[in-house]
Amino acid sequence: MVRQSKPRLVALAFVVLCCAPSCLAQFAQPTPTPTPEHQKMGYFAGDWKMQGTMKISSNTPGAPFTSTEHGEWVSGGFFLETHSSMHSVMGDVRGVRVLEYNPADKVYTYNAYNSLGEHQMATGHVLDNIWTWTSEAQMNGVIAKGRYTITVVSPASYTFKYETLTSTGTWSTVMEGKATRAQSDNNAASQP
Repeated sequence: MVRQSKPRLVALAFVVLCCAPSCLAQFAQPTPTPTPEHQKMGYFAGDWKMQGTMKISSNTPGAPFTSTEHGEWVSGGFFLETHSSMHSVMGDVRGVRVLEYNPADKVYTYNAYNSLGEHQMATGHVLDNIWTWTSEAQMNGVIAKGRYTITVVSPASYTFKYETLTSTGTWSTVMEGKATRAQSDNNAASQP
């Protein structure tokens, strides 16, 4: 058994304590902060009221619907979580959606889930005041392509339209309407 002297252990401990912070500093990365693209999602924060028409199929006329949404930032400011409640010909439907911006791919994404058991994923881009989202979903064994367009009209309102691609290659409107920010939401778009 080899015995080390106490002064050697103290010297070793001193070296480790002095060198560790400088070694760790080489591997430390700055805390990430939301980009301007992340901050654009703040427009959808707060409380919104929506109304419009929707079709259950391309052969049926549009029926009215109303919806309310509440969006808020997830801590850190990278994700915006929105809870919705819609009343339509399909009954009352509750949903949750999470928006994010992926800087590596330079694309917005969202995942939406609702009380009908549906899950939708979409990617989107913003050009001036128009947000365009595209998605693909399998319905009855067929891939359905969708396009959701939001046009920002003012800080307190936007119009929206959801379309599906038909077998002839044209877009068919399934849902459209207008959203209005609730009156008590003056600072809802601010970053956390």
